Amino acid sequence: MRSAILVLIGCLLSSCASITRGRNEVIVVESSPSGANASISCAGNISAQSSTPARLTIPRKADGCHVTIEKSGMKPQQIQLERGINGSYWLNFIPTVGFPIGGLISGLGDSNNNAPGWFALGLTGAAGFIVDHVTGAMYDHNPSVINVTLESQQ
Repeated sequence: MRSAILVLIGCLLSSCASITRGRNEVIVVESSPSGANASISCAGNISAQSSTPARLTIPRKADGCHVTIEKSGMKPQQIQLERGINGSYWLNFIPTVGFPIGGLISGLGDSNNNAPGWFALGLTGAAGFIVDHVTGAMYDHNPSVINVTLESQQ
């Protein structure tokens, strides 16, 4: 019974970024004046575009992204997006405590047969790191909200 509870807790805590953040991210682009063309271009031919105010969706794993805001008669602006690791990803460490606890219980003589449950808990944490990396959910782009004032070309 304890083993099942530990595995359930591990499953709930693993893949934290995939569960709480998802594979895609919305970049909000606003401009003054509004109605400008906003576009995102990333490595791997990933792109999105709309008119401001815009909500542009890109995969979290997209890298090398920049946003361009253009409007007729105005100077275009370009903003580079930085990709970083979000905090939810690190929550995958929580279930990995099962590895040392399971090893300790095994080494001390596991009369209640709890060690397999602790090892299973550790495996769910390790799986969370892998899933979040493969889906790209471990990443965030900064800035995720862009607000620019366009200047006249004159």
